[in-house]
Amino acid sequence: MTTSNTATGSTPVPAYPEIDPSARRSYAIFTGVTVLFIFLQSITAGNFIEDGIPDSAKQTWTDIHGVLAYPIMVFALISAIIAVARLRAAGRVRIFAVVLFVATVAQWLSGHAISGLGMDWITPWHVVLAFVIYGLAIYLSVQSAQLRRRARA
Repeated sequence: MTTSNTATGSTPVPAYPEIDPSARRSYAIFTGVTVLFIFLQSITAGNFIEDGIPDSAKQTWTDIHGVLAYPIMVFALISAIIAVARLRAAGRVRIFAVVLFVATVAQWLSGHAISGLGMDWITPWHVVLAFVIYGLAIYLSVQSAQLRRRARA
């Protein structure tokens, strides 16, 4: 998307300031890895809620689900740091990257409240937050692709 100054007859200028290609690439990589781990964690989510499987299997799936939370938080944090520090021209991306990180920490805390403290009443909130996180991750992934397209235009 470009704008031109017809009054002065100058050449079109980008509507969005140039974003450093290395920052754009780093952000895309870390956001992509975050999305991958969110997807992997979602696969494990229903496996320990199911009735009819042995308690040992439920515990194994719960442990796998919990372990996957750590790389999600780490990669979401790195993505947020890159967005805030190096993607100044992408205001919404910066805000939503930070929101995604905060949401992943809240999700991790709610998961520990459920599994560690036996606060099963939090489970519906945990599931809803998971969908919010999924939506944010998809939104940020799409925005990352749009940043790349803007750079080519």
